[in-house]
Amino acid sequence: MANITEIEVKVLEVDRPLLEQKILALGGEKEFEAEFSAILFDDAAGSIRGAGNLLRLRKEQDGVKLTFKQTVSTGVAKIMDEHETAVADFEVMRTILASLGYREMLALRKMRAQFSLHGQHLVFDKYFDELAHIPEFLEIEAQSEAALLELVDVLGIERGQALPWNTHDLMVHYRKK
Repeated sequence: MANITEIEVKVLEVDRPLLEQKILALGGEKEFEAEFSAILFDDAAGSIRGAGNLLRLRKEQDGVKLTFKQTVSTGVAKIMDEHETAVADFEVMRTILASLGYREMLALRKMRAQFSLHGQHLVFDKYFDELAHIPEFLEIEAQSEAALLELVDVLGIERGQALPWNTHDLMVHYRKK
């Protein structure tokens, strides 16, 4: 289905109405708003997350996808090689992964609103359930670090607020006391 290089940052605790207004004023378009659910898997040794990678089974608005993301770097942006394919049945794939020895490390649900602007994706995510304490954040995904930084600047976001983080980094940052 897809083999891409993902270049992205997260911006925490955003003013969504203000940013949505800026995105639309700059010619951006809202692509969708929908609930997503996913399970993150790892092996018994924790080697997938330990290497900074991710194995995910996700229900999206248009079906089910199995994704493996392999970290390339985490400098200015989080850069990952992403390998993704459509799966016919969430529960069957979940059983296959468990049968192969993969353990469910985290189940999550979130509301996602995705916008496009100049060929880049801007995504507002708000988690539910166990991660509901994490405030809504913006994820910016671009075709290059230069395009990503240009978009950060155009939106009036300070570059220091654009973090090369993954879900685990968010969980550690917002760890419940």
